[in-house]
Amino acid sequence: MKKTITIAKKFNAYQKVRFPMIILGLSLLPAVLSSAAVVSAPVTMARVVLVVVASIAYLLHIRVIDEHRDHIHDSIHHPTRPVQVGLISREELRCVDVVAVIILLAVAVFCGWPAVVVAASMLAYSYAASHEFFLGEKLRGHFFVYNAVNLLQMIVMQIFVYTVFANSVPIHSLVVAHFLFTTVGTIVFEFIRKLKVPGEDGTGRDTYTWYLGFKNAMIVYIFLAALNVALFVAIVTMLTGRSPLLLALSAGGAVVAGIAAGVHMAQRTHRTDTLMQLSFLLMYGIFNITIFLLAR
Repeated sequence: MKKTITIAKKFNAYQKVRFPMIILGLSLLPAVLSSAAVVSAPVTMARVVLVVVASIAYLLHIRVIDEHRDHIHDSIHHPTRPVQVGLISREELRCVDVVAVIILLAVAVFCGWPAVVVAASMLAYSYAASHEFFLGEKLRGHFFVYNAVNLLQMIVMQIFVYTVFANSVPIHSLVVAHFLFTTVGTIVFEFIRKLKVPGEDGTGRDTYTWYLGFKNAMIVYIFLAALNVALFVAIVTMLTGRSPLLLALSAGGAVVAGIAAGVHMAQRTHRTDTLMQLSFLLMYGIFNITIFLLAR
C-alpha cells in the first residue's frame, strides 16, 4: 500500500511535466463528442467519460513506451526530463502502465467485442512500436518515417472511439471526412509539439525545426492547419449545406490561427509559440463542438 501511494505521488509530479492529464482530457473531449455524433450514436455522459478515460490510458501507455524506448537518447540530449533526474523511475512507470492497459481493456470489454478487437490491435501495434518495429536503429535513422509510423498509434485510437460509440465503424462520407479531420488534427498537435524557437532545437535531432528549418516548418504547420479548416468546411457542408454563418466561423478560425502563426514567425518567442498552439487548440475544439451540435 505504501509503495502504491509513493508511486502515485511520483506519477502526479511526473504527469504535470510530461503528461498533463487534465489538459489532455479537456483537449480530447470535443473530438470525442463529435465522433459520437457523426456515427449517430446516443451520447451519454457515462459513455463519453469512458471513452475519454480509455483514450488517456492508451496515450499514457504510449508515453511510457516512449520513456523506455528513448531512455538512452533522452539521457544524453534531454537530461532534465523527469525520468532522467530521478523524479520517477522506469520501473515505477511500468506499474503505472499496467494500470493504464487494464483500464483500456476494461473499457473495451464493457463496450463489447468489437471494441476489444480494436483495443487488442492497438496494444499489438504499440508492442511493435516499443521494439522499434523490430528494425532497430535502421528505422530511427529516418526521422519522418519513424515519426509517421509511431503517429499511427494515435490515429488508430480514433477507430476505437468510433467503435465504442457505434459498436462498429460505419463507413460513409461523413465518417470518412471526420476521420480525415481528426487525423489531420492529431498530426498538427504532434507537429507543433516538435517545433522549437530558433536556437533551442538542442542536440537530439528530434524536432521538425531541426530538419526543416524554422520557416519551412511553419509553412508546413500553416498548410496542415488550412487543410484542417477545409475538412471542417466539407463536414459542415455535408451536414447543413453552405451555411453563411458556419462558413464565417470557419474563416474566423482560420484567420485567428493564421494571425497567431504569423506573429510567431515574426517574433519567434516562447510566448508566441504558446499563443500559436492555443489558437489551434481553440479552433479545433470549437470546430469539434460545432460538428457535435450539427450532427446530433
